[in-house]
Amino acid sequence: MDFLYQFFGWVLFVIYGLVKNYGVAIIIFTVLVKTAILPLNIKQTNSMRETQAIQPEVQELQKKYKNNPEKLQAETMKLYKLYKINPMAGCLPLLIQLPILWGLFGALRDPGKWVFTNGDLSALQTNFLWITNLGDKDPWYILPILCVVFTFAMQKYTMSMQTPGGDKSMESTQKMMLYVMPIMIGWMAINMPSGVALYWVVQNIYTFAQQFLVMRKPIDKISKVEAERRVAEADKQRIKEQKEARKQQSELRQDAMNAQMGKAPKNKNKGKTNKPKTQPASKKNKSRKTITSIPKSDERSKKS
Repeated sequence: MDFLYQFFGWVLFVIYGLVKNYGVAIIIFTVLVKTAILPLNIKQTNSMRETQAIQPEVQELQKKYKNNPEKLQAETMKLYKLYKINPMAGCLPLLIQLPILWGLFGALRDPGKWVFTNGDLSALQTNFLWITNLGDKDPWYILPILCVVFTFAMQKYTMSMQTPGGDKSMESTQKMMLYVMPIMIGWMAINMPSGVALYWVVQNIYTFAQQFLVMRKPIDKISKVEAERRVAEADKQRIKEQKEARKQQSELRQDAMNAQMGKAPKNKNKGKTNKPKTQPASKKNKSRKTITSIPKSDERSKKS
């Protein structure tokens, strides 16, 4: 992880050299990182909304195959395939963000080692607003409180934009996390340097704005009948393309076999007149001896 600490620390050092304020450098750095991974976050949000939108169909399958887990799993995956939804698509952005978050926290926790590698922070402007040193804890607990408020607001807004009638167990889990997650984030912000808490507040504000813009766009959810029709058309087109590909491969193999046997390719003789393999009847008659009369009987006897 030292490589990540060094990389993010170097980026922070470059930004600090431009703005000459450690707090402003952290804010700019946070915005740049969130913008860089914005496509992943949007993909994660859309995947979550699409999965939640088909929850009524999933519940119907759960009721129908409640005594057959294997059939339920198969039909559920068929439903995801029908709507072209990958249930694991929302996990990939999280996995990619984890090293980034870890590297950020590591660099911000010890700026003397990873950001300003000479370790001398006395000449730096580490103060920001009411905080005298961003390397220390917030003396007034304002940043931890803001962490709690913005984390709760973001989760609450995300839940309010979801379609009602979803999975009950998922809804109960979200309600529990609505209160547990902000408290955990606030407790960590209290025990971390103020620079880390400032990063968390800025990234929460950025994420809230992103969710507000992305989730206001309605989901273009088609009916199940229309989805099945589109899938059937796609299957027909795929089968047609496979048949054409097999036909072309067969013709290529036949041409190769003809070339080995000294024959012309199958499709290269069109429009040409083939020469007859046997001679015409007129030529055959010229090579034969024509019999014009039958010898008399005495002539045959003399010859015998």
